[in-house]
Amino acid sequence: MSAGWVAAQVRSRGLVAHCIGAAGAREVANAGSLDGALAFLATTGYGDRLHPGLDLAASERAVFATVLWYLRVLAGWSPPLGASRLHVLAGTFELANLRAELARLEGRDAPEPYELGSLGSVARHRAPSSSGELREALKRTPWGDPGTADAGEQSVALQFSLIRRIVENVPEARGWAETYAALAMARVVMANVSIEPDSVAGTNVRAVLGSRALAAKSLADLARALPSDVSPALDGVTGPLDLWAGEARWWGRLWCEALEKVRRGRAEPATVVAAVAAQGADAWRARVALEVAARGGQGIEVLDAMA
Repeated sequence: MSAGWVAAQVRSRGLVAHCIGAAGAREVANAGSLDGALAFLATTGYGDRLHPGLDLAASERAVFATVLWYLRVLAGWSPPLGASRLHVLAGTFELANLRAELARLEGRDAPEPYELGSLGSVARHRAPSSSGELREALKRTPWGDPGTADAGEQSVALQFSLIRRIVENVPEARGWAETYAALAMARVVMANVSIEPDSVAGTNVRAVLGSRALAAKSLADLARALPSDVSPALDGVTGPLDLWAGEARWWGRLWCEALEKVRRGRAEPATVVAAVAAQGADAWRARVALEVAARGGQGIEVLDAMA
């Protein structure tokens, strides 16, 4: 057992101890206003980047930027084997950056990119002038060629590229990634988006969920096509109004399982990966709580579904 793994384990447990958890999220949601919620969060592990006066979008971004910072800290404390896994997991933030870039190229408002530091894989010397130029840049990165210059299709291809990379390179997170892929595919099916079997996205979906899932034309078809250990992710999901509950349950499962792995974990990659997963789930819950507070209590049922 290396000293690096021991340090990473200690750091992982320390970071998870700063999560607000279900009770803290309930306090945020019941704060009565966004400023009240921010005042509470200012006393938590998210406080360095939050302060009263931020709007909702900036507040939510600050919450997730905190998770990214913790991820970068863990990568610095982990031996190479652990850091390589965290590099892949950091792709969730780089995906957000890439989607923001695609939005900008389409003339829509886009948030400032997350600062990934050494965990980033796409050089940002200058902004691409088109989605085709972005595609060329991606070919030289772990994302690979998205197979299209269409912005919407690129977004789908990038998401499933990341999911596959997590499944193949972060074995401790494989089950979580596969069940999330089912929810992502449900969104594709509900949007009536067709993924060609021989496309880059199609290849990645098939590698994670199988050919039958790729051929599904309805949510019922998809649920029947999924592997047996993945299909419960779509239990009760019959339409768009149900998907939020399925996603909330996924985040709730992620939180519970990751927290237990951190508590019982040894000085090994699984503990570090679980710490990142727990932080991500806590941030998602904090984001929901902020939205509930900003809306005067409306939407608290999402927190209930995550419990």
